[in-house]
Amino acid sequence: MPNHVEEEKIKLLLEAAIFAPSAVNGQPWFFTVVQNVEILNKMNQEIKNIILQSSDENLKNFASKEDFNVFHNAPMAIIVSGKENSQSAQVDCAAATQNILLAAKSLGLASCWIGFVGILFSSSKAQDYIKLLKIPEGFKPLWAIALGYTENYPKTAPERNWSVVEWIK
Repeated sequence: MPNHVEEEKIKLLLEAAIFAPSAVNGQPWFFTVVQNVEILNKMNQEIKNIILQSSDENLKNFASKEDFNVFHNAPMAIIVSGKENSQSAQVDCAAATQNILLAAKSLGLASCWIGFVGILFSSSKAQDYIKLLKIPEGFKPLWAIALGYTENYPKTAPERNWSVVEWIK
């Protein structure tokens, strides 16, 4: 198994994202493909430091584990940013993210939606990372998607709660 994600697969993931539905076809998203593991590790450490300084004991316990890695040691991540002046950016970017996750599964990739990056982009270091990641002005980083290959990725989905459905005929 390769330890990196092939460029052809990344392009397919981005195509799936870009073809997501969006309100009035606004497409209020921007995708930053981060394949630099040093940057991912730096972001992980920054997020860990912020969490360890928080007052949330559950988060602190989680982040204090020696193997804590917000990106699950993936070789790459895609940062999803939304247009700041768009009312539907979060919903539209969520649809694009879902498309990436589904496409990743179909391509044999492990993926994880990472909300923790929001902690970094809401911190005093946000502008440093926005500049480092070349996120255009007018876009706010929302979350990330960690991507890679792993032997441990579940072959089937976890058990689901079907009691959340009501049929009216």
